[in-house]
Amino acid sequence: MDELVFINSNNLREEPYTTSKIISEYGGQQHKNVRELIQTYIKKMKKLGKVSTFETHKPKFSKGGRPEKIYKLNEQQVTFLITLMKNTEKVVNFKFELTKQFYAMREELLKRRIERSNGIRERNSLTDAIKGLPDGKYKDHLYSNVTRLIYKILFNKTVIQLKKQFSVPEKGNLRDYISKTELAKVKILENQAATLIKARLPYQKIKEALFNINSITV
Repeated sequence: MDELVFINSNNLREEPYTTSKIISEYGGQQHKNVRELIQTYIKKMKKLGKVSTFETHKPKFSKGGRPEKIYKLNEQQVTFLITLMKNTEKVVNFKFELTKQFYAMREELLKRRIERSNGIRERNSLTDAIKGLPDGKYKDHLYSNVTRLIYKILFNKTVIQLKKQFSVPEKGNLRDYISKTELAKVKILENQAATLIKARLPYQKIKEALFNINSITV
């Protein structure tokens, strides 16, 4: 079956969720009826977590029609909602697959949180190295300069280009969107940069050293 459960890569504190549109499509219900059911029991739903919505916009040149409101629901909210639906064969199969995917997504979210936590610790090695430098413009801009340099070395692209490539929101963190393999490479270069910074090398020497260590010509 298709993907039914999602996580927000930009906010790893948010729990896995599905949408009223998914429930409608795979539960054999009219989306209008699913929304009405949610609205009827909205007070109970809110006791199980925040009930948020978003809208899908019509194509620019489409005729008529208002944007469609879609609800985002967590596992408890969905479980409660589905108990209010008739147990047809399609609904039972949907419940079964939804349960499997919520479990799998919780496991994935846990792994991402661990990776994120490890990434923060790794990044602290870089920030700690910078903290040890004398105050000044060089120190103020070194963190962002080194970060841009690392992504340039690994991807040969700017941070802006990479955020566009991976569809990272404006306030999103690029680290949450690249693969685990690529993130591991970022961490290696951050540790290398931290060592060079602690040696009090100027930025140009750090840049040359990182390019040379990673077998790329400046």
